[in-house]
Amino acid sequence: MSEPIDATNEDVVLQRQLDTDQGDQMVQLVELIADIDDVEPTELSPIYRDIDSLVSNFFGSQPPSRGDATLAFSYRGYRIRIKRDGRTTVHEVSA
Repeated sequence: MSEPIDATNEDVVLQRQLDTDQGDQMVQLVELIADIDDVEPTELSPIYRDIDSLVSNFFGSQPPSRGDATLAFSYRGYRIRIKRDGRTTVHEVSA
């Protein structure tokens, strides 16, 4: 996997490939964070309401091969970066 953007390997918590063919990447993101925190997905606070539509539009606007874009946002002490092809990197935010 390629080097995360604006990060060192020391702060990378997890790298995972989201299934961009599956309809709901938000469910995958919630499950990913729940795995990291070792909790059930239902125990997590809601991800920003705007992020849901943003992620859906991000994956639905162009095929992965047509553009190299990155979506980044913070949630629960992590910085989450998603590439258009589904590569997802989670960084721990330093206090």
